[in-house]
Amino acid sequence: MKEIIQKVKAINIYLKIEMRLFAVIILTFISSCGSSQEEEPITIMESEDTESVAPIIQTPTPLIHLEDNLDEQDQLGWCIDTRGNGFNEVLHTHSCKPSGGDVQFTYNEETLQICSVEFIGFCVEMSEGVLEGASLSLVESDTESPNQKFVYNAENGEFNPEENANLCLAAGSVSSAAGIYMSRSLTLELSSEIDESLKKWVIVSAESTD
Repeated sequence: MKEIIQKVKAINIYLKIEMRLFAVIILTFISSCGSSQEEEPITIMESEDTESVAPIIQTPTPLIHLEDNLDEQDQLGWCIDTRGNGFNEVLHTHSCKPSGGDVQFTYNEETLQICSVEFIGFCVEMSEGVLEGASLSLVESDTESPNQKFVYNAENGEFNPEENANLCLAAGSVSSAAGIYMSRSLTLELSSEIDESLKKWVIVSAESTD
């Protein structure tokens, strides 16, 4: 019975996404037919202090996602992602897309790298240095680079730079619309100052059945 309920929830989520996509297409068409005006600003939503809710992950494995669904509107969860469509060096957090692709990342325990599944040979780098507030980039893999090395703590779900365990990989505290999905920033922050919901990551391997 539990399995049937989960499947029904998944179908409902899929239908909601399809309906939202259709709505976006219609609105885009209407806008293109009207006079040229400035686009409406994207609505920014700040996380509220609500009870933790686990996401219903639809993304194929492997992937890395936040344990908390936060405010993701379709309960898809939050994954590491390349900004925009296709390859982009700029990384952020994004709704975990059911189609997978650029939201799929893996963690290599031997090299301590977080690497893309979609873009083989490219891994996450602290390109601005191991500094508080630094953004993350997707660059060619370099197993010797200290700026590509993260230690994953299975107890608290944190990714800490090997060179500074006081920092951690964290999603932003505000979210914005990203077409039919949602997005947040992805930066290095002081672990002691970041809410657990924004820094607790779950690694799901390709072999996992969860």
